[in-house]
Amino acid sequence: MHRKSRLFMGVLVVLLLTMLPGCSFHLRGVAKLPSSINPLYIQGVGEYDPLRKDFQQIFDGADIKVTTDQSKANAVLNITKQNQNRRVLSVDSRGKVVEYEIHQALEFELLDASGVQLMENQSVGTQRTYENTQTGILGKNQEEGLLRRDLRLDLIRRVVNRMQEQLR
Repeated sequence: MHRKSRLFMGVLVVLLLTMLPGCSFHLRGVAKLPSSINPLYIQGVGEYDPLRKDFQQIFDGADIKVTTDQSKANAVLNITKQNQNRRVLSVDSRGKVVEYEIHQALEFELLDASGVQLMENQSVGTQRTYENTQTGILGKNQEEGLLRRDLRLDLIRRVVNRMQEQLR
């Protein structure tokens, strides 16, 4: 009897999971973007820029193909400006840096294939702080690199969220 109830629960779980997409449920982090922007061309970032790669992954998850040929695109995500910097937040009594703040921002607009603005030029930015201990210097460089990647992913999520909101 116990085995039958396990089988029943397994079948029930599979059935519920197959019904979720039909009720417009989407996993957190999966963007719901209109098909009218598919395929999408990303302009303003280099071919090997990590920003392009991360955008591509997010758009792939949203079933938006990123094309490398602008003439085949239905929309263009134009990155008009990128900015990143690091500033000192605090120093100790010997003048050594104790804490940094890193900041990343970008400006973007979305155009249709004929160059008409679908979304006006707007900016997004984010920042984080981290401690700069004098031990583990190599680890601190690695930590800053990871923080910069997290900031970049946060910027991308903000851009995609704005696209979702404004392209309804």
